[in-house]
Amino acid sequence: MKTCRSEPKLALFGRVPPRTPGRSDAEVPSEAALGPARYARIPHTYFYSDDDADAAYGLLDIEVSLQRRGNGEIWLEAYCIGDGFQSGRGSGSKHPLRFELRCGDKCLAGAEWRYPAVLCGHFDPMMFATRVDLSESEFEAVDRVYLPATSAEAESCIGAPAVFGGPEGH
Repeated sequence: MKTCRSEPKLALFGRVPPRTPGRSDAEVPSEAALGPARYARIPHTYFYSDDDADAAYGLLDIEVSLQRRGNGEIWLEAYCIGDGFQSGRGSGSKHPLRFELRCGDKCLAGAEWRYPAVLCGHFDPMMFATRVDLSESEFEAVDRVYLPATSAEAESCIGAPAVFGGPEGH
């Protein structure tokens, strides 16, 4: 078991991208008809130990939506792919990924995601949804999502069960 850390990430909110034949559709919000939504995408976040240049594991294509639903509730949804084709495996059970909803540099609300295990030799989709405490005017003001640097505990993939098509140790 080794301690790792991610780098901070930031993405601006915009419109949910339209459906396009050459690209996968946005995974969030899960139900666009429930109300107006904004969308942000963070290409990746990887977890590195201080003594190793290789990533232990990562989260790819992090899609985030903020949606005001008809009942007045505001929901944050996230979707990503857990990248277990690196040197290790880990989860957010002890060290959750934090989403900060910001207007400029001011944090208006946040949410923590205790994401499931990213397994060695796996490339698995992950989903998260939670209600956030924002007023309607704060919902309108949010312009970015920020993921601060986060700690993680990772285990080596050496000795992990073999996975069809995976590298040695996966």
